[in-house]
Amino acid sequence: MKKSLLSKSAVALATGMLAMGAAQAIVVGPAGGDINLVAPATQLVVNASGLGHSLLVPYYTAQGGNDTYLSIVNTDMRNGKAVKIRFRGASNSDDVLDFTILLSPGDVWAAAISKPTGQDLPKLTTSDKSCTLPAIPQNGVNFNPARLHQKLTAAQQASETREGYVEIFNMADIPPQAAVANETSANRPLYRSIEHVSGTPRGCTDTSVTALLSENFVTLNNYAAAQLAGLEVPSTGLMANWSIVNVPNATSWSGAATAIEAQTAAFVPGYGNIVLFPQIDTVNIDAATARPFTSDALLRGGAATNIANEVPGAQVVTALPVDFPDMSTPYLNADLANLGDGVATKSQTSRLMASFATLSTANEFNTLAAVSGKNDWTFTMPTRRYNVVRSYDNAGANESAGTTLFTNLTHNDANAVIAGNNDYFVSGTQVVSNTVEGKRHQLCVTGITFSGGVKGGAASANNATALNSAVTADREETFVAAGSNGAVFSPSVPGTPASFCGEASVLTFNNLTALSPEVAKRDIGTPTSEGWARFAHANGNLGLPVLGSSFVQFTNNAATPGVKGNYGLAWPHRTSVR
Repeated sequence: MKKSLLSKSAVALATGMLAMGAAQAIVVGPAGGDINLVAPATQLVVNASGLGHSLLVPYYTAQGGNDTYLSIVNTDMRNGKAVKIRFRGASNSDDVLDFTILLSPGDVWAAAISKPTGQDLPKLTTSDKSCTLPAIPQNGVNFNPARLHQKLTAAQQASETREGYVEIFNMADIPPQAAVANETSANRPLYRSIEHVSGTPRGCTDTSVTALLSENFVTLNNYAAAQLAGLEVPSTGLMANWSIVNVPNATSWSGAATAIEAQTAAFVPGYGNIVLFPQIDTVNIDAATARPFTSDALLRGGAATNIANEVPGAQVVTALPVDFPDMSTPYLNADLANLGDGVATKSQTSRLMASFATLSTANEFNTLAAVSGKNDWTFTMPTRRYNVVRSYDNAGANESAGTTLFTNLTHNDANAVIAGNNDYFVSGTQVVSNTVEGKRHQLCVTGITFSGGVKGGAASANNATALNSAVTADREETFVAAGSNGAVFSPSVPGTPASFCGEASVLTFNNLTALSPEVAKRDIGTPTSEGWARFAHANGNLGLPVLGSSFVQFTNNAATPGVKGNYGLAWPHRTSVR
């Protein structure tokens, strides 16, 4: 019989956290109040400065000769960080690789994702010395298609792992600890083990580090035990940068990760809950146990329709400790009193969506023939998995097999209304459809308009109508009227002329692609080769939680012979929340 991850200590949190029996989960916090002069957080906010508790890299790719490079920086010069990194596939946010990184103060972790010659699966490689659980082999680690649609061929599965997006969480701080008497690898504190000395951690295999893998790791309902293990409530300070480099084409793009910060009511950084789970797969976590800690319908059980009186169904994917935390795991201290009936995890998801939901997305496009222009826009919806997801549980013969499962965010599992919660993907005017050309294991978000552009018009509050209406235009104010024979999506999906399909979708302009996407690609044909466009997705005034950039490639055909004159530009989308 498996050991429980739950502490057997009789000391319970004063926050009123549930007595969960043999729950395999680690979510703890103090009973409120300041910790190291930091107050408990009460809200989740996108930090425009790029520092946060959680980070989202909207797109990674190893398709078409591209490599992706990531760096994660702990700018906190006092505390180490126990960080979870998870790569999710572009179709359905399926986990294709995850592990734990232990950063010391001021530490940087960096890695590359590429497709090695002679194999289809991408590989993560790094020469970084920071501690990870598990240790990353010198020759790297392959991405894993085990959670993908099993009716796909091996080549199709490999392609699905080669592009997607990245989640990064600060699960816990690792506060400074002094050396102990007669210090050895067996009694060295966690902080001392992961701290770099002359460029190398003291001991990534020390007992204090490997204890984090224990099946009976004693931190669920015992904040004091978490502190004894060398952990503290997570504070802010993480940042990440990404670069996509195509060596054959001599082209590159780069940007910064979106930072989600847990803040107080005064909009200053606060602390969250310790949400560290062991990086192990030796314990099965059933649906009832998983429900307080995730809104992912595949792990907690979902419903076939999104109705107020939904009853969570059977668990589709057996949850394991490595599946936690995710972005829906309750992170705010006050939520520890509301884990029952899924209230806390559904509120976490709704708040997270609200933190970056936007009414419109605008950017420039350029496919000008004179510079061999190529242009892709990425649209990543990293929270949709926690609201609606495609399930592959149907035993059909092909990739169309499966069902759509919902987690209703507006009502708890006992059907009581959760005040302030919204279903961003299925309660507004956005409609989630699984009618997709050739890839029916993807979901499409419809109700999006992009073709239009009329100057003048009546005034509106905060000028919202003028700033959020759909527009497609060239650089000289030639607008494409809605319903005209102008810009169109291709291939066409009946009834959904504009839609974002997949979790990390890529929209190419005029069939001229810069990124060579394969998984969730659509094209937009425009009557002009350069200009700007705005996608309107008001969604009943809720907005749509979407991130992304415009990736442009230009070629200077007059460059010196023998020198590649290729240039890559990345422009982040401009969004509006008015």
